Amino acid sequence: MLEIIKYQLKGRKNGMLLLLAIFGILNLIAFAVEAAGMFTGSFSFGPAAGFWIPIAVGSTVITTVVMFFKCSTGHVEELLYKDTSYLMLTVPRRGWEVLGGRLVAGLVEFIAYAVSCAFLLSIHGAFAAVLSSGGETGFFRLLGFMYEQVFITNFFPLLQVSLIMLCGFVTTGIFIVFAAVGSRSFVKNKGIATAVTIAVFITLTNWSMQLGTALSEKLGWYANLHFALDSRFLADNRWGMMNLEPAEKILALPVAPFLFFLVLAAILFAGASWLMERKVEL
Repeated sequence: MLEIIKYQLKGRKNGMLLLLAIFGILNLIAFAVEAAGMFTGSFSFGPAAGFWIPIAVGSTVITTVVMFFKCSTGHVEELLYKDTSYLMLTVPRRGWEVLGGRLVAGLVEFIAYAVSCAFLLSIHGAFAAVLSSGGETGFFRLLGFMYEQVFITNFFPLLQVSLIMLCGFVTTGIFIVFAAVGSRSFVKNKGIATAVTIAVFITLTNWSMQLGTALSEKLGWYANLHFALDSRFLADNRWGMMNLEPAEKILALPVAPFLFFLVLAAILFAGASWLMERKVEL
């Protein structure tokens, strides 16, 4: 499997670097526009900001969301429909190794997009807060406060959210992989197979979510996420907020859907691996 991960990442390197470069260029232009509004003392968004900020933020967020679905499947569409896909069947590896290796490589690739997106959005957020406050809050001070809130004050909730996101990434990818491999095994037309894949994915997701949520409600299986917001940083600014102690917010999430997703994903991964070995003809 390590060889599959290595060569998948190697094959995706140029495409990944291109997307990250586009992220960087568009957001650097937007940052320059935002910084100009701050350094000139106007503390306002002009026409240039109204154009470049939505372009930069929109392209970054939308692309990251799209790559979530593509990376979570290990770019299975390339494996099933590229002209050179038949070469994968000549590799002396089991189906679960091929699919599993591509899924792990997809996770590594998506982490690069997600971390870049979060970092860029945090800078936009800091600029927006500085401009909205009329310069009363320092840029780097506010940026440091944001990172402190996420990585120190809410470190354990961050780990919990990361595990939930990992669960969502893995199960979403396996659901789509099973649907794609299953439709490719029995439907030769790519357009029809794609439509079948989407229909099966939506059906599996809705059915699993409804069943899991109902099970959590019946058994009372909920996980409480405790988030803290230290608003003392915002005291005495132009918004007129009081010097408050850290406030705690609790978010209750049903546990059963995630457990059900993981069990079902394991079964579907085994099924997709078997179909990949026995039924898929590239």
